[in-house]
Amino acid sequence: MSRKKSSSVTQLNNVLPIPIELNAGEDLQTHQHNHQSHITDVRVGEHHLVQGNTTATNSSTSGQGRYIVWQIKITINDLDYSSIVLYKRYSELLQLYNDLRQYYKGQQDIVIPKPPPKNSFSFERLVMSSSWLEDRRKGLQWFLSSVLLDPVLQNGPIVKQFVLDSKG
Repeated sequence: MSRKKSSSVTQLNNVLPIPIELNAGEDLQTHQHNHQSHITDVRVGEHHLVQGNTTATNSSTSGQGRYIVWQIKITINDLDYSSIVLYKRYSELLQLYNDLRQYYKGQQDIVIPKPPPKNSFSFERLVMSSSWLEDRRKGLQWFLSSVLLDPVLQNGPIVKQFVLDSKG
């Protein structure tokens, strides 16, 4: 009986396909290093006017106010289905800039681009001027593209925290 069983196992081995190797023999650490995800595109889209709690000092009522959030779409590895959409205020983008400057302080080879300046902001101006909003959007687009597409900055802890922050 053992001879019959041995014969059937040999026949089964002749029929089975060759196993597929998913990682070409790499160990996990090498695979993660060789196939690291990276940001390949950044788009600043629409702005949204939000009514609610604010920490801004120019709020018209105590603790309540209106502010703008910007939609930011971050594409990973050139794959549309692998993207992150964030909603961030200008103050959060300014905080990103300040955090990057502090983290890379003293490293002359790292250049941190400046965000667009904080202009005087009034909701009357905002409602009346779509060109002001478009200029702000273009400035934020340039700033975020310069930061998030930089291979050194995008792999640093400050950008990773900014992108993966659950408050966004």
